[in-house]
Amino acid sequence: MDRGIVVFRSLGDIPFIKFPTRLDRMLLVVCSKGEISAEIDVATRNVGSSSVMVLRPGHMIGKCNVSPDFEGFFITAEQEKLNEIFPSLHYFVPYSLHFNSNPVIGIDSNELEALKLIYNMMCRKLREGEKPFSNRALTSLCELLFYEALGIYASRTQQKPHKTRREELLADFIDVLEKNFRTQRSVNFYADKLFITPKHLSAMLKEISGQTAGEWIDRRVINEAKLMLRTTGMNIQEISSALNFSNQSFFGKYFKHLAGISPRDYRTKLSDL
Repeated sequence: MDRGIVVFRSLGDIPFIKFPTRLDRMLLVVCSKGEISAEIDVATRNVGSSSVMVLRPGHMIGKCNVSPDFEGFFITAEQEKLNEIFPSLHYFVPYSLHFNSNPVIGIDSNELEALKLIYNMMCRKLREGEKPFSNRALTSLCELLFYEALGIYASRTQQKPHKTRREELLADFIDVLEKNFRTQRSVNFYADKLFITPKHLSAMLKEISGQTAGEWIDRRVINEAKLMLRTTGMNIQEISSALNFSNQSFFGKYFKHLAGISPRDYRTKLSDL
């Protein structure tokens, strides 16, 4: 749990999912046999044999039925872990656009075998019991299983031939954001770059993702700040300057408001893990 990615054999084993529920983390379902029927955002979705379902945070799941012959597993990833894995929006958001309307995809026998191989390695590690580095090995296998499942899904979305106007605008916004978030935090700046009004930009992003333009900008800045606190030797003043804050105090207040913890405490918490 401390690494943010967990694998479960049964839906009933997941302690933080009790129906009905609004997901606060990503959920990947791999079904090798049987079927799962779920009411997701008031639409019924069926996950059949040899298929994967990807649900991002925010989905509402009303009820879920698992067939008696179901075989497969469930992978959950906390939002904080997703931010750590995908600090750059380029890597994740283009794929997540398709999760709402296309949560379930079929997979071929080779893809299913690759997922089952990783899962079976985890089960074998658990049966072996405590050995040196066994926990680290299990954590790495959890992450590998997550990457493999998400990678299969991403390979399908890359094959989509045409983007809608909303998707094109979102892609353009992400491109401008990635180039400028370290120095620009004004919604007006990004709207001007895209030749639309700030109101239209925020409304479009809110409709697609549930977040306004300002929230997107803040999230990108905070993700980068956390990445720098985790992976660099820069002190807080240097990070503050690199992200174009007027002073360390303002950066500290901004970080604590959005992350719920000060930059210094965040870095201390990491060293204690």
